[in-house]
Amino acid sequence: MQIRPSKQASEKDPTFLSATIPQERLLPGIHGLRGIAALAVVLYHLVHLAKIAVPEAFGFFASDFGKGVHLFFVISAFSLMYSTASTLHRQSWAVEYFVKRFFRIAPLFYCILACMILWPAIYSHAFAHSPQAILLNLTFTFGFAPWTGIVWAGWTVGVEMLFYAIFPVLLLTVRSMSATLVLLLLSVAVTYAAQSTLQTHFESHVSQYGYNWAYFSFPANLCYFVFGMLAFRMAARADKSSTTMRWLVPAFSVVTLGALMFAKPGSLLFQWKDEAIVWGLGFGSLCLWQSTRPSQWCANRFFEYLGERSYSIYLLHPIVTDLLKSTLQGMYAQLVPQVGAYAYFVCFIVLLTPLLLLAELTYRFIEVPGIAFGSSMAKKFRSQTGHAS
Repeated sequence: MQIRPSKQASEKDPTFLSATIPQERLLPGIHGLRGIAALAVVLYHLVHLAKIAVPEAFGFFASDFGKGVHLFFVISAFSLMYSTASTLHRQSWAVEYFVKRFFRIAPLFYCILACMILWPAIYSHAFAHSPQAILLNLTFTFGFAPWTGIVWAGWTVGVEMLFYAIFPVLLLTVRSMSATLVLLLLSVAVTYAAQSTLQTHFESHVSQYGYNWAYFSFPANLCYFVFGMLAFRMAARADKSSTTMRWLVPAFSVVTLGALMFAKPGSLLFQWKDEAIVWGLGFGSLCLWQSTRPSQWCANRFFEYLGERSYSIYLLHPIVTDLLKSTLQGMYAQLVPQVGAYAYFVCFIVLLTPLLLLAELTYRFIEVPGIAFGSSMAKKFRSQTGHAS
């Protein structure tokens, strides 16, 4: 059984939903999840980058919404399976895949990378980054070298690109549900081994760099991608009208993720808040749910709009947050006497307004042309090998 877009997609304006994904291939629920993940990361960094305190009732914003990046990883693997598995009959499928992936990621990343390199140089008349670090970022290999990333929050791009590199091999060799389950077990073992080993190895450098690189390494995040692959395999087999898909999967997603976010310190559940396997299960079931039976709370115009621009939102939000930091802190201090810590949400709206405006510009003038160029290149390779469709 193939995963098919819901009727919701055909009932909406296709130019609004996506300028980059063919309407007949769009999964509104998955697209909406991208928007939710992007919004979660912005809310998280409003606390940790701008130092704006969140109301106590919404403390999970500060503790758990950073996991939005791991939801991105699960969605990414699911989407790659969905978009690539059906192209294996083409002789040029691998070339098409790499061309499309490069031009999906590189244009915006390179633009922001250039700004991050040149802007300090203009003011200090010297480059703040070594030629080696610049080369690692240009070749997307900085995920192999600790603390060499230049683009703020760009560590996820380094992780994603490493997965993109091995994905064709996984697609060709892991062809069944049972094989995917075996891969998941192996990936969980690798993730936990990497987290344990790297955490200890790099712990002594935290005071120098401000964070432990173990969290940002590819091996420590591998299982999230495999959870996305497994979710795709399950969705391809799913009976949308079954009790499992109608009730059990949604309930499992809500209970698992809700328990993780609302667990109280000292409780048994709280001990699982940092466990990759539990978050992976929650995010994987969420993708399974929204790919087969998308819900209005997720597959709606607002979150789909954000999802289409989630890459721009993600890469731009640390820069915009840093630039507005003083303004947001001043506004928060003025509003707290009137509305208390709920001034956090006013600051969020103030931050989101310029962020979305900038994201719209980079999406329209950098992302869309880059994707279109990658697609045209892929079509040329396809036509050269005799596959017109």
